[in-house]
Amino acid sequence: MGVEHLQILSLNFQHASIEDVGLLHVAPDEQPAVLTNWKIQLGLQGIVFLSTCNRVEFIMSDEKYFCMGRQAHLMQQFGLAPEAFTRIMAAVQVYRGEQAMRHLMRVASSLESMVLGEREILTQVREAFDLAMNHRLAGDRLRVTGRSVVETAKKVFTDTDVATQAVSVNSLGWQAFKAWNLPRDASILMIGAGATNTSVGRFLAKAGYHNVHVLNRSLERAQALADILHTSMVGTLEALPDALAAGPAAIVICTGSDQALLTGEHARMLPAGPLHVLDLGVPSDLDAGFRERPELTVVDMTALKEIADQNLAIRATEVGKCESLLEAGLVEYIERLQAREVELALIELPNMIKAIRDTAMGDIFAEDLEGLDAEARQVVERIVAYLEKKYVGLPMKLAKEAVLEQLRKS
Repeated sequence: MGVEHLQILSLNFQHASIEDVGLLHVAPDEQPAVLTNWKIQLGLQGIVFLSTCNRVEFIMSDEKYFCMGRQAHLMQQFGLAPEAFTRIMAAVQVYRGEQAMRHLMRVASSLESMVLGEREILTQVREAFDLAMNHRLAGDRLRVTGRSVVETAKKVFTDTDVATQAVSVNSLGWQAFKAWNLPRDASILMIGAGATNTSVGRFLAKAGYHNVHVLNRSLERAQALADILHTSMVGTLEALPDALAAGPAAIVICTGSDQALLTGEHARMLPAGPLHVLDLGVPSDLDAGFRERPELTVVDMTALKEIADQNLAIRATEVGKCESLLEAGLVEYIERLQAREVELALIELPNMIKAIRDTAMGDIFAEDLEGLDAEARQVVERIVAYLEKKYVGLPMKLAKEAVLEQLRKS
């Protein structure tokens, strides 16, 4: 017994390019069939596959060591070009036993993420285990593993401050916008309908801001964002002069352009009065001329990066607490796994005792029982059933306690 069955192959942004990580991606709707094939070909007891934008984790349960030959066989399933195959084989990290469990808990707790404290990874880990279990791919040991990993990661996020300080552009940008305390009916101009503005748009919609005019190079994408905001004011960048002349109270801009979109000429199109601008573009979507406009308040990526760096520093001070929780989680996992191993070892005990009871009452003592009246026979049957229940439960309880006591001593 123990955790040596747990083996993980990891390819992640720390050891490989994002492009190489992407070569091992498997779409969620294809995973059941693909993982079933891997499990059969490799003779695994269980498998879970985690795939994110910057890592893939092959989480496996098997008594046999996952040697270099088996690793190569698995990677060959992706049809890699020879150069990519060589790079990926060199970059894959291999974990086994307690080291594998520590790695998996660190991943689920965001300690291995690009951004320390990001919560999305826990959802991705849980969904990966759910998919494997729903399709009978995980097996009993990985079921126990997944439960322990998720519970421990939840403790990290709830019992420490590793995720309490915002560091994402979207969250920090929204916090800056909220600090302006604009009324819910304020006129807002959103320029750009990419992922960043879409995320901010969801914050705006949830907070009740619907007086929003959305402009984008592509009308289709502008309409998609407008639908989120429940607004009918939508158009392309050709409508920018009119939108500025309408006098928005705030502008949220992120275009992805390599040149500033709003210039001094655009500033002169705006009516006089206070204007707040949330500039999430890299590089900035505002040129120097626009920034000279009177009564202008700008929050841009430079300001947000300073806040993000400060918040990341605060998060980093929590890593020690996180590590302590992970070690406690590892101990709990080993105890839980050992207890489950005992349950599985004794799984035939109830059937064995039932067979003994049936033989005793149907054969050995059959004539004696026939000589009893109905009431006496019922009493005997109740006594035997009680003893049967106790003889099943007591050995399993004592065996679990013995294993856990041995673990505490070791």
